[in-house]
Amino acid sequence: MKTLTATALGLLMAATAVVHAEGEMDEKAFRAEFQEAFPRARVTAINPSPADNLVEVELNGREIVYASKDGQLIFTGDVIQMRDGDVVNLKEERYQKVRREGLAEMDKDAMITYAAEGDEKAEIYAFTDITCGYCRKLHRHIEDYTQAGITVHYLAFPRGGPTSQAAKDMRHIWCDADPRQALTAAKLNDKVSDAELADCADAVDREYQMGLDFGVRGTPAIYTAEGAQLGGYVTPEQLNQRLGL
Repeated sequence: MKTLTATALGLLMAATAVVHAEGEMDEKAFRAEFQEAFPRARVTAINPSPADNLVEVELNGREIVYASKDGQLIFTGDVIQMRDGDVVNLKEERYQKVRREGLAEMDKDAMITYAAEGDEKAEIYAFTDITCGYCRKLHRHIEDYTQAGITVHYLAFPRGGPTSQAAKDMRHIWCDADPRQALTAAKLNDKVSDAELADCADAVDREYQMGLDFGVRGTPAIYTAEGAQLGGYVTPEQLNQRLGL
């Protein structure tokens, strides 16, 4: 097995142990062996974890896996901690912090926003792809969300990557004189804007990269301003419930 995925649950055996005599990981040796085993995955950080015998390993600046301190076991799935009577997903907890900080720094003007009607009760951030069936289904409820007091910020996440046709089409939408109308036309009527491209087109690539950093693997992917994951496609009733409205 030469690749690692965020959703796979399993463990991999390293060739040899990489541990100091005092029981701490030899990070240099671990990085070298990991790079040899998985040349496409670059170890960008190794951090402590709440578990005594595990460390958190960051790959390519965004992927999170866990490894035993002796370097022999690598866990590519979720690690769950029982904490004060609660069940905590350590990977999701880490991603939530990354999302919260990333969203706070984002320029909202680069997003396509459908503002809440009346008093705003909540904001959500949804990574979207105009070719995604569930994204289109979600958008059919856009007025239900806004009428409930929810502001919806859309971020571009063309699932095929920056070179895909969806990415090319979404750049025109993001540069349209009325991007909200253009996004609705693309999702509900298969009509793609032919607006001229300008600096606004760069937002599609930036938001796609941010989605990767946030752990987005499919669309729609919906988050709160605090970085909490609300799910993929959700009905207006489900979204209200998850937001506590």
